[in-house]
Amino acid sequence: MRNAEADSFYSQTFIPRAHRLGIATLVLGLVFSLLPAFYLSFVVGAWPGFEAVLRAFIPIAAFVGVIWIIEPLSYFPMLGVAGTYMSFLSGNIGNMRLPVVIGSQTAVNAELGTKKAEVVAVIGIAVSVLINLVFVLAMVLLGNLILNHLPQFAIDMLKNYTLPSIYAAVFMMFLGAAKESMHVLVVIVVALIVVALPISEIVNVTAAGVGGILASLLVARFSSGRSEKA
Repeated sequence: MRNAEADSFYSQTFIPRAHRLGIATLVLGLVFSLLPAFYLSFVVGAWPGFEAVLRAFIPIAAFVGVIWIIEPLSYFPMLGVAGTYMSFLSGNIGNMRLPVVIGSQTAVNAELGTKKAEVVAVIGIAVSVLINLVFVLAMVLLGNLILNHLPQFAIDMLKNYTLPSIYAAVFMMFLGAAKESMHVLVVIVVALIVVALPISEIVNVTAAGVGGILASLLVARFSSGRSEKA
């Protein structure tokens, strides 16, 4: 397939199909996710009332609401159209889908934002979802059996070090993929300072993310201004 034919297929066939299938599967996922809540609320009669729902929703929205906007915008350049739909449907983006995408794109020298990078992202995400399903199913069936035969110190190590090791690996991959490592360091420093402030946990975690991003943008703007003057 020549470059012109590939570009035409990408823009006229691949992307429209990705949008149609992506929207349809996300809507189906939303419906099936809400079915148990609807059944308990309106069939069983366990509806707690709008006031209780709002009391639960507002703290969650205050805590992670900014992520609903930041994550799609920040992940899209690496995931692409189809990869974004697939990732947000399957979940585990930061600790599974994104590291797979970055590793796959790096392995084939795919430049970020290109069609090659998007195709590689789709293949990597699809494989990671299949492997994830296999291992999750195996751990559900065999997890308790394995844990019962492990010594206590091994169980404690799994509980204490699994998540930190995953996030450390993801951070190093981000740092290696970033064009300007200084921007990443600025985000981390500002976020840590904000988190350490004696304010509400709901407020400071959200403010840490927003403050880190704004600080990075300011540093990028200042750096580009100096380079233009030079």
